[in-house]
Amino acid sequence: MKLSQGPLLSLFDADDGVPLQQRLFDRLREAIINGAIRAAERLPSTRTMATDLGISRNTVVAAIDRLIAEGYLEARIGSGTYVCRTLPDDAMAPAVRLAQPQPATRPRPSAVPAAAADLLPFQPCIPAYDQFDIETWRRLLAKRWRDAGGLLLGHDTQGGWLPLRRALAAHMQTSRGIGCDAEQILILPDRRSALELATALLLVPGDGVWLEEPGCPLRAAILARHPGPVTSISVDEEGLDPERGQRLAPEARLAVVSPSWQFPLGGCMPLRRRMALLAWARRSGGWLLEDDRDGGCRYTGRPLPALQALDESGRVLHLGGLDQVLVPAIRLSWLVLPAALVDTARALRDRLGMSVPLPEQMAIHDLLVEGHYASHLRRTRVLYAERQQALLFAADRLWSGALAVEAAPAGLHLTARLAPDLGFSDRTLSAQARTARLVAPSLADYRQIPAAPNDPGALVLGYAAFTPEKMRRAAERLAQVIDRTRQERARPMPIRHLIPAE
Repeated sequence: MKLSQGPLLSLFDADDGVPLQQRLFDRLREAIINGAIRAAERLPSTRTMATDLGISRNTVVAAIDRLIAEGYLEARIGSGTYVCRTLPDDAMAPAVRLAQPQPATRPRPSAVPAAAADLLPFQPCIPAYDQFDIETWRRLLAKRWRDAGGLLLGHDTQGGWLPLRRALAAHMQTSRGIGCDAEQILILPDRRSALELATALLLVPGDGVWLEEPGCPLRAAILARHPGPVTSISVDEEGLDPERGQRLAPEARLAVVSPSWQFPLGGCMPLRRRMALLAWARRSGGWLLEDDRDGGCRYTGRPLPALQALDESGRVLHLGGLDQVLVPAIRLSWLVLPAALVDTARALRDRLGMSVPLPEQMAIHDLLVEGHYASHLRRTRVLYAERQQALLFAADRLWSGALAVEAAPAGLHLTARLAPDLGFSDRTLSAQARTARLVAPSLADYRQIPAAPNDPGALVLGYAAFTPEKMRRAAERLAQVIDRTRQERARPMPIRHLIPAE
């Protein structure tokens, strides 16, 4: 098949400002969906495609990497690249599934960043430092700073650099099913800024808020300053239940939710619950702030549409960011806004001084359009699945009977539930683990409401940033901590403690 004829005939139709790699990705995806390129069909090599189309092979490789990462193509080692037999739903854009490991053909950092060496197992919410291509990031950032003129040294006042917002709009469409215009995207310095701006934009004093319980401490800290009732709504295995919310706080005007992967309990909100939340917002005139903190870190199965992709009433704000996907140092976040809020939100962003340096925005744009971001996602999805399996294996071998750990299809952590007869709480075990240089927060650390007295709780164990060998050694230390704490709890009190002091 010669792709320059037929499926990709319109690739060079117009210079609409869309990068060539994005156009190639869009045309290939469209051709796969409409059957012009059939299921299980083998694609020509990237070198052949580049020659046929008269474009750079790097451009072709970047587009193919994205299609593999997002579930349209699969690479078979030694055989080639094929269209997947089962494709993602068109309405929700791409499925995310494990790709076969590929030979390392792209650059790696010359050394693991120093900060990675300071991480203590099992610190949650930390991605794999050792997989971030720091040399590429340095090159892109240095180029943008080198080329920066005087205008780039000031503040941006249009909600963010337009080419980056266009690239993010394309990314939102292909990765989360959100059909938005670049004008609806607001670039912000970090997740905290995004949460602060969203709550300032949506709430007036006295408005009520629903928060997930247990949930993200950052959300709770920011909403604690809101002059209105903030109600913690206990989540179940399907996330936040709007019926429960209406019983506890019927006058609420905002629900802050993480439907793609709840933190810290895990779990993906099913479509029925998502539609119920949207119906509540539409009926009540309320708002939904969708925090997609771990939405891109999914290893198996098919993600459901983002809430905003299902919203027909303009009641959902979608919060995305890079700190959970790349490295914490790249903190840039964004809000996808309903069209009616754009002008007010931009003015508020300027008033609060929430701009992002333009060279940094440009370098992130280059990460996206040159395919480095998609390649990173594809590589880390495979790696995180392997590291999760290593943690599960260690848990089964070393903690059986004390901690119960189950596999998860997404996220960067697992919850390890304490056995009811263990004899001590998650807070106690977490504190004891710290003495063995392990960071294993207790589930109680993420609660605003105390757990039931008969609930021993759980530990929140991050695995993404740690090699299997490091996790094995850490799991052995945690097993020793559990045994030592059991023995101390079982040890009878010395007689001298029972004799009253004279």
